[in-house]
Amino acid sequence: MTEKQLKVGLVGLGFIGKVHAHAYHSIPYCFSQPKINARLAAVLRSAAGRDRELLKNLGGPLETADPLDFFNQDLDVVDVCSPNHLHLEHISAAADKKQHIYCEKPLALNLAEARLMAEKADRAGVLTHTAFVMRYYPAARQVKAILASGALGEIYNFRAYLFHNSYMDPQRPISWRLQNSLSGGGALADLGVHSIDMVRYLLGDADWVQCRTRTFIAARPKAAGSSELAPVDVDDWALCTLGLKNGAQGVVETTRMGGGIGDTSRVQIFGSRGSLEIDFLRPQNALWYDLQRKQVCFGAQDFPLPQGERPMSEIFPPAKLSLGDFNDTHFACIMDFLLNIAENRPSAVNFASAVKAQEILEAAYLSAARGAETIRLPLA
Repeated sequence: MTEKQLKVGLVGLGFIGKVHAHAYHSIPYCFSQPKINARLAAVLRSAAGRDRELLKNLGGPLETADPLDFFNQDLDVVDVCSPNHLHLEHISAAADKKQHIYCEKPLALNLAEARLMAEKADRAGVLTHTAFVMRYYPAARQVKAILASGALGEIYNFRAYLFHNSYMDPQRPISWRLQNSLSGGGALADLGVHSIDMVRYLLGDADWVQCRTRTFIAARPKAAGSSELAPVDVDDWALCTLGLKNGAQGVVETTRMGGGIGDTSRVQIFGSRGSLEIDFLRPQNALWYDLQRKQVCFGAQDFPLPQGERPMSEIFPPAKLSLGDFNDTHFACIMDFLLNIAENRPSAVNFASAVKAQEILEAAYLSAARGAETIRLPLA
C-alpha cells in the first residue's frame, strides 16, 4: 500500500514540463505498490487555457498564470521547468513556502544566482534536486560501480560529448535559449552541463578549466517568416578541457549544430587497467575493456552498489513497462527525489551539487572570453 501521496506544483508545461508531468502520472503504472506516489495539484504557466485534454487526463490540477495563487497552494514539492532566467524567482518563492524543490538544469543564469538559490533552500530547510538525468541511465550507474571498485585502476583521461542538430536551420527563430540574458549560455549551458555533471559524478571535481566556443549563426529571425533579424549572443559549439583533482584530464565537447547526425552522446574513460564507454543511444549497459583479461565486457556486471546510491529497481521503470529511454531517466530522477523526501534524506544531486556544475560552466565561459585561458577552481 502506498505510504504517502505528495502534492506537486509544476512550473511550466512546455516540452520538458510535459515530460515531468508524464513521470508523476506514470508512477502507479510502473509500480503496482510504490513506496511513494505523487499527484499533480497545480500548474503555473504563462499560457493558461491550453492543453485542456492533457490537464484533464492528469487529474485536473489547478491551472493559473498567477504566481501568488500557485505558491499559496498546499504543495509538498515544486517542480521548476521554467526558462533559466526565471529559476531564481520560482525557487525563492518555493523556499519561502517551505516547499521541496526539483529544478531543471542548468540551475541558474550564473554562479552567483546558483549560490543564492542553494543558500535560500538551505535556510528554508527544504530538500532539493536537480534534473541531471544522465546519471540515471543504467549504463552510467554501471560505470559508477566499476569505477568505485577500482577495476579501472588509475584514471588517465576521458572524453564526454553531447551533440544535437536542433539549430541547424538558420531560419529557426530567435528564442530565450539563444539570448544570454535569458538562458545564461548556449549549447554548453543547455547540453554540455549534462556532460560536466557526468564527469563530476563519475570522476570527481575539477581543478582547472580551459574552453573555446563559437557561434555559427550570429542572427536569426525575430519570428517565424520574419525578415527582421535578432542577434544571437550564445555559443553554438563549445570545447572544454578539464583537469580533475585526481590528476586525470579530458575534454567535454557539445554542440547544437551537429550537421544532421541527430542526438548522439558518449562518455569514454581510460585508465591503467582498461577503459569504459557509455553510449547513450544504448544506455542499458556500458562497454568495459578489462586490460588484465584482454576482454571486452558488455552486459550485467557483478559489482557492489556504489555508496549512497539507490537500487535502480526502486526508481527505474521495469523493462516491460518502459516509457522510452528519455522518459525513463526523467522518471527515475524524479522518483529518486520523491523517495528522498519520504525518507527525509538529502539528494546526491541537490542544489549544492548543482552549484559545482554551475561553477565549472561559469569558469568555461570565463576561459572562452579570455581566449582559452586556464581558469583555476574554485572561483571566488
